[in-house]
Amino acid sequence: MPRYELIAFDMDGTLVKGRNSWGTLHRHFGTIEPAMGNLKEYVKGRIDYAEFMRRDAALWHPFRPTMQQITDVLSNYELMPYAAQVVKDLKSRGVKTAIITGGLNAMARSVAGRLGIEHVVANDLVCDAEDRLTGEEILNVDVVKKDEAFCNLTQKLHIPNAKCVAVGDSRYDITFLRCAGLGIAFNPDSELLKHASVVVHDLRGILKYV
Repeated sequence: MPRYELIAFDMDGTLVKGRNSWGTLHRHFGTIEPAMGNLKEYVKGRIDYAEFMRRDAALWHPFRPTMQQITDVLSNYELMPYAAQVVKDLKSRGVKTAIITGGLNAMARSVAGRLGIEHVVANDLVCDAEDRLTGEEILNVDVVKKDEAFCNLTQKLHIPNAKCVAVGDSRYDITFLRCAGLGIAFNPDSELLKHASVVVHDLRGILKYV
């Protein structure tokens, strides 16, 4: 039996090079300025994350994009070096793999498909009968409460948290890493670095701990 049974990865900055699905769509639709206003309201505590997401998703509604168009826009990303090799190695050891991200499901599913990752927990957009965005969203992962999404998944899979590994890169992953049996910070920002017990700068470094 493997020492750990599940390893859960953040997506942006961890499995994918510097991509943010929300930001990518704002750049595509030219909605960066109002999106920054939404971010300021969220950072100041005037709105919660669900409202922040709702306001962001509503910015794209006037363009009436289909989910296929959203998926196409988000498809131009670059995987982090050695991501595929590491996931393949982990799976060969019998370790289950997951993505837990505040990013969008359309991109997370694509990344998971390319890497062979079994489980995905991400936020989503609501579409109508014509597959066009309604301006609404589905909150599955609050970026400052990623531990909740992680625990929901481990309970569903009947795996104790002590038998799990969490890998992330930013301050939004602090609670995520803390609730796992092993938390690994990958190229962490200054805030996550303060809380990291294990730090790697190459994804292959994960393998010696798992």
